[in-house]
Amino acid sequence: MSLLTPQYLPWTTMIARDFMLSTVLAFGERVAERLFLPGLHRAASRVVDPARVDDLSVLVSHSIALMILIWMFVLGLYTISIVTKRPIKPYATAVVGGGLMIIVFIGSTAEWFALPTPN
Repeated sequence: MSLLTPQYLPWTTMIARDFMLSTVLAFGERVAERLFLPGLHRAASRVVDPARVDDLSVLVSHSIALMILIWMFVLGLYTISIVTKRPIKPYATAVVGGGLMIIVFIGSTAEWFALPTPN
């Protein structure tokens, strides 16, 4: 590691970076779900309003919900960092957010395989 690059980023930089990263991860997971698991977003267990099933607002609202899930864990990391007075490594929040999105995608894949096949 070079002496010119700090191992730990300032709080303002990390929070802005984590916000952008969680946005990309959450939106990317929902887009990947619609691309790779066709018809899952139209499943009866996921549809609240059938008239808006393909709207962009549904995609955005699901992405915001996933962002909130990511930030629950990220804020937990920040809290642990403040209480223990040890800074967070720059990649820790990215690993946690990415891991959560992988788990969500695996759950969606399992739900997609459990859907009844059309005859």
